[in-house]
Amino acid sequence: MNYDVLILPGILFNMFRCVVTGKKDAPAVILLHGWGASAAAFGPIAKALENEYRVIAADMYGFGETPHPARALTVDDYADGVMETAKALNVETAVVLGHSFGGRVAVKTAVKYPALVRKLILVDAAGLKPRGVVFKRLRSKIHKILKKYNDRGLKGSLDYEAASGYLKATLVNVVNEYQEAEAAKIKCGALILWGGRDRDTKAYMAYRYRRLIRGSELHVFKDAGHFSYLDRTAETIVLIKAYIGGE
Repeated sequence: MNYDVLILPGILFNMFRCVVTGKKDAPAVILLHGWGASAAAFGPIAKALENEYRVIAADMYGFGETPHPARALTVDDYADGVMETAKALNVETAVVLGHSFGGRVAVKTAVKYPALVRKLILVDAAGLKPRGVVFKRLRSKIHKILKKYNDRGLKGSLDYEAASGYLKATLVNVVNEYQEAEAAKIKCGALILWGGRDRDTKAYMAYRYRRLIRGSELHVFKDAGHFSYLDRTAETIVLIKAYIGGE
Protein backbone atom coordinates (compact mmCIF):
# COMPACT_ATOMS: atom_id res chain seq x y z
CA MET A 1 0.00 0.00 0.00
CA ASN A 2 1.03 3.58 -0.59
CA TYR A 3 1.33 5.54 2.65
CA ASP A 4 1.89 9.27 2.69
CA VAL A 5 1.70 12.02 5.28
CA LEU A 6 1.01 15.35 3.64
CA ILE A 7 2.40 18.73 4.62
CA LEU A 8 0.84 21.13 7.05
CA PRO A 9 -1.61 23.92 6.22
CA GLY A 10 -0.12 27.27 5.29
CA ILE A 11 2.58 25.66 3.18
CA LEU A 12 0.28 24.45 0.42
CA PHE A 13 -3.16 26.05 0.19
CA ASN A 14 -5.07 25.69 3.48
CA MET A 15 -5.22 21.93 3.50
CA PHE A 16 -5.33 19.52 6.39
CA ARG A 17 -2.47 17.27 7.30
CA CYS A 18 -3.59 13.86 6.02
CA VAL A 19 -2.62 10.22 6.10
CA VAL A 20 -3.25 8.84 2.62
CA THR A 21 -3.33 5.10 2.02
CA GLY A 22 -4.60 2.69 -0.60
CA LYS A 23 -4.60 2.85 -4.38
CA LYS A 24 -3.63 6.18 -5.91
CA ASP A 25 -6.01 5.99 -8.86
CA ALA A 26 -8.92 4.38 -7.00
CA PRO A 27 -12.10 6.21 -5.91
CA ALA A 28 -11.38 8.49 -2.95
CA VAL A 29 -12.82 8.21 0.54
CA ILE A 30 -12.27 11.19 2.86
CA LEU A 31 -12.53 10.49 6.61
CA LEU A 32 -13.37 13.36 8.99
CA HIS A 33 -12.88 12.70 12.70
CA GLY A 34 -14.79 13.93 15.73
CA TRP A 35 -13.89 16.79 18.07
CA GLY A 36 -10.68 16.15 19.96
CA ALA A 37 -9.72 13.16 17.79
CA SER A 38 -7.47 12.84 14.75
CA ALA A 39 -6.91 10.77 11.62
CA ALA A 40 -5.71 7.93 13.84
CA ALA A 41 -9.26 7.41 15.13
CA PHE A 42 -10.17 5.84 11.79
CA GLY A 43 -7.40 3.24 11.80
CA PRO A 44 -9.64 0.15 11.47
CA ILE A 45 -11.83 1.76 8.82
CA ALA A 46 -8.88 2.98 6.74
CA LYS A 47 -7.24 -0.45 6.95
CA ALA A 48 -10.39 -2.17 5.74
CA LEU A 49 -10.89 0.17 2.77
CA GLU A 50 -7.35 0.67 1.52
CA ASN A 51 -7.33 -2.45 -0.68
CA GLU A 52 -10.06 -0.99 -2.89
CA TYR A 53 -10.00 2.78 -2.38
CA ARG A 54 -7.75 5.78 -1.93
CA VAL A 55 -8.32 6.58 1.74
CA ILE A 56 -7.66 10.11 2.96
CA ALA A 57 -7.82 10.44 6.76
CA ALA A 58 -7.54 14.08 7.79
CA ASP A 59 -6.33 15.88 10.89
CA MET A 60 -8.70 18.85 10.87
CA TYR A 61 -7.68 22.31 12.10
CA GLY A 62 -6.64 22.24 15.75
CA PHE A 63 -6.31 18.46 16.01
CA GLY A 64 -3.62 15.87 15.43
CA GLU A 65 -0.75 17.52 13.56
CA THR A 66 -2.75 20.26 11.84
CA PRO A 67 -2.43 23.56 13.74
CA HIS A 68 -5.33 25.85 14.42
CA PRO A 69 -5.02 29.26 12.71
CA ALA A 70 -4.88 32.43 14.80
CA ARG A 71 -8.61 33.17 14.57
CA ALA A 72 -11.90 31.59 15.52
CA LEU A 73 -13.26 29.23 12.86
CA THR A 74 -16.72 28.18 11.74
CA VAL A 75 -18.02 24.96 10.21
CA ASP A 76 -17.72 26.72 6.84
CA ASP A 77 -13.98 27.08 7.39
CA TYR A 78 -13.62 23.35 8.01
CA ALA A 79 -15.64 22.57 4.87
CA ASP A 80 -13.32 24.89 2.94
CA GLY A 81 -10.41 22.90 4.37
CA VAL A 82 -11.91 19.69 3.01
CA MET A 83 -12.20 21.27 -0.43
CA GLU A 84 -8.66 22.65 -0.37
CA THR A 85 -7.32 19.27 0.68
CA ALA A 86 -9.22 17.58 -2.15
CA LYS A 87 -7.81 20.09 -4.65
CA ALA A 88 -4.27 19.55 -3.41
CA LEU A 89 -4.69 15.80 -3.85
CA ASN A 90 -6.31 16.16 -7.28
CA VAL A 91 -9.53 14.61 -5.98
CA GLU A 92 -12.53 15.71 -8.03
CA THR A 93 -15.16 13.53 -6.33
CA ALA A 94 -15.12 11.51 -3.14
CA VAL A 95 -17.13 9.61 -0.60
CA VAL A 96 -17.04 11.78 2.52
CA LEU A 97 -17.47 10.10 5.91
CA GLY A 98 -17.84 12.18 9.07
CA HIS A 99 -18.04 11.06 12.68
CA SER A 100 -19.58 13.35 15.32
CA PHE A 101 -18.10 16.83 14.70
CA GLY A 102 -16.78 15.44 11.42
CA GLY A 103 -20.41 14.80 10.52
CA ARG A 104 -21.11 18.52 10.85
CA VAL A 105 -18.27 19.23 8.48
CA ALA A 106 -19.39 16.50 6.08
CA VAL A 107 -22.94 17.92 5.91
CA LYS A 108 -21.60 21.42 5.29
CA THR A 109 -19.23 20.13 2.60
CA ALA A 110 -22.00 18.22 0.83
CA VAL A 111 -24.13 21.38 0.62
CA LYS A 112 -21.35 23.86 -0.13
CA TYR A 113 -19.41 21.64 -2.55
CA PRO A 114 -21.93 19.17 -3.99
CA ALA A 115 -19.72 18.33 -6.98
CA LEU A 116 -17.06 17.02 -4.60
CA VAL A 117 -19.27 14.80 -2.43
CA ARG A 118 -20.33 11.79 -4.49
CA LYS A 119 -21.69 9.97 -1.47
CA LEU A 120 -22.10 10.94 2.17
CA ILE A 121 -21.72 8.78 5.27
CA LEU A 122 -22.70 10.14 8.69
CA VAL A 123 -21.66 8.24 11.82
CA ASP A 124 -23.12 9.47 15.13
CA ALA A 125 -23.08 12.91 13.55
CA ALA A 126 -23.50 16.19 15.39
CA GLY A 127 -25.15 19.23 13.85
CA LEU A 128 -28.83 19.04 14.76
CA LYS A 129 -30.53 21.10 17.43
CA PRO A 130 -30.72 19.02 20.63
CA ARG A 131 -33.83 18.63 22.73
CA GLY A 132 -33.93 20.88 25.77
CA VAL A 133 -32.49 23.86 23.89
CA VAL A 134 -34.60 26.24 26.04
CA PHE A 135 -32.85 24.92 29.15
CA LYS A 136 -29.49 25.38 27.44
CA ARG A 137 -30.30 29.03 26.70
CA LEU A 138 -31.33 29.59 30.32
CA ARG A 139 -28.11 27.97 31.50
CA SER A 140 -26.15 30.27 29.20
CA LYS A 141 -27.80 33.34 30.74
CA ILE A 142 -27.04 32.09 34.27
CA HIS A 143 -23.44 31.49 33.21
CA LYS A 144 -23.07 35.08 31.98
CA ILE A 145 -24.53 36.48 35.21
CA LEU A 146 -22.28 34.35 37.44
CA LYS A 147 -19.21 35.18 35.39
CA LYS A 148 -19.60 38.84 36.33
CA TYR A 149 -19.14 37.87 39.97
CA ASN A 150 -16.75 34.92 40.02
CA ASP A 151 -15.00 35.36 36.64
CA ARG A 152 -15.84 31.77 35.75
CA GLY A 153 -19.55 31.08 35.68
CA LEU A 154 -20.91 27.58 35.32
CA LYS A 155 -18.67 24.71 34.34
CA GLY A 156 -18.87 23.94 30.62
CA SER A 157 -18.69 20.66 28.72
CA LEU A 158 -15.55 18.55 28.88
CA ASP A 159 -14.67 19.66 25.34
CA TYR A 160 -15.10 23.30 26.29
CA GLU A 161 -13.03 22.92 29.48
CA ALA A 162 -10.26 21.15 27.55
CA ALA A 163 -10.08 23.71 24.75
CA SER A 164 -8.18 26.98 24.96
CA GLY A 165 -7.54 30.12 22.94
CA TYR A 166 -8.90 30.20 19.42
CA LEU A 167 -9.97 26.55 19.58
CA LYS A 168 -12.36 27.37 22.42
CA ALA A 169 -13.84 30.22 20.39
CA THR A 170 -14.17 27.84 17.44
CA LEU A 171 -16.05 25.34 19.61
CA VAL A 172 -18.53 28.03 20.63
CA ASN A 173 -19.14 28.87 16.96
CA VAL A 174 -19.52 25.23 16.01
CA VAL A 175 -21.98 24.12 18.69
CA ASN A 176 -24.20 27.12 18.14
CA GLU A 177 -24.74 26.33 14.46
CA TYR A 178 -27.62 23.98 13.64
CA GLN A 179 -27.83 22.31 10.25
CA GLU A 180 -31.40 21.12 9.77
CA ALA A 181 -31.94 23.41 6.78
CA GLU A 182 -28.67 22.33 5.20
CA ALA A 183 -29.36 18.63 5.72
CA ALA A 184 -32.62 19.06 3.83
CA LYS A 185 -30.66 20.45 0.85
CA ILE A 186 -28.38 17.42 0.45
CA LYS A 187 -28.91 15.80 -2.94
CA CYS A 188 -26.53 12.84 -2.82
CA GLY A 189 -28.42 10.95 -0.10
CA ALA A 190 -26.57 9.49 2.87
CA LEU A 191 -25.72 6.34 4.75
CA ILE A 192 -26.45 7.05 8.42
CA LEU A 193 -24.84 4.80 11.05
CA TRP A 194 -25.56 5.27 14.76
CA GLY A 195 -25.10 3.78 18.18
CA GLY A 196 -28.36 3.05 19.94
CA ARG A 197 -26.69 3.90 23.27
CA ASP A 198 -24.95 7.05 22.05
CA ARG A 199 -25.08 9.58 24.91
CA ASP A 200 -23.42 12.43 23.02
CA THR A 201 -25.45 12.56 19.82
CA LYS A 202 -28.50 10.59 20.87
CA ALA A 203 -30.34 8.19 18.61
CA TYR A 204 -33.32 10.49 18.01
CA MET A 205 -30.94 12.63 15.95
CA ALA A 206 -30.28 9.69 13.64
CA TYR A 207 -33.98 9.41 12.81
CA ARG A 208 -34.17 13.16 12.31
CA TYR A 209 -31.28 13.04 9.86
CA ARG A 210 -33.01 10.23 7.98
CA ARG A 211 -36.16 12.34 7.62
CA LEU A 212 -34.22 15.42 6.54
CA ILE A 213 -31.91 13.84 3.95
CA ARG A 214 -33.73 12.55 0.92
CA GLY A 215 -32.60 9.14 -0.25
CA SER A 216 -30.87 8.32 3.04
CA GLU A 217 -30.71 4.96 4.77
CA LEU A 218 -30.28 4.40 8.50
CA HIS A 219 -28.70 1.58 10.47
CA VAL A 220 -28.74 1.72 14.28
CA PHE A 221 -26.42 -0.59 16.22
CA LYS A 222 -28.55 -1.28 19.26
CA ASP A 223 -25.80 -1.80 21.85
CA ALA A 224 -23.18 0.60 20.45
CA GLY A 225 -22.21 3.99 21.83
CA HIS A 226 -20.99 7.26 20.33
CA PHE A 227 -18.07 5.52 18.61
CA SER A 228 -20.37 3.01 16.99
CA TYR A 229 -17.93 2.37 14.15
CA LEU A 230 -15.42 1.05 16.71
CA ASP A 231 -18.01 -0.82 18.77
CA ARG A 232 -19.35 -2.53 15.63
CA THR A 233 -16.40 -2.35 13.25
CA ALA A 234 -17.13 -5.45 11.18
CA GLU A 235 -20.76 -4.48 10.55
CA THR A 236 -19.77 -0.89 9.81
CA ILE A 237 -17.26 -1.94 7.17
CA VAL A 238 -19.78 -4.24 5.46
CA LEU A 239 -22.35 -1.44 5.29
CA ILE A 240 -19.82 1.13 4.07
CA LYS A 241 -18.51 -1.11 1.30
CA ALA A 242 -22.02 -2.01 0.17
CA TYR A 243 -23.03 1.65 0.12
CA ILE A 244 -19.94 2.86 -1.71
CA GLY A 245 -20.12 0.07 -4.24
CA GLY A 246 -23.82 0.45 -5.01
CA GLU A 247 -25.09 3.15 -7.31
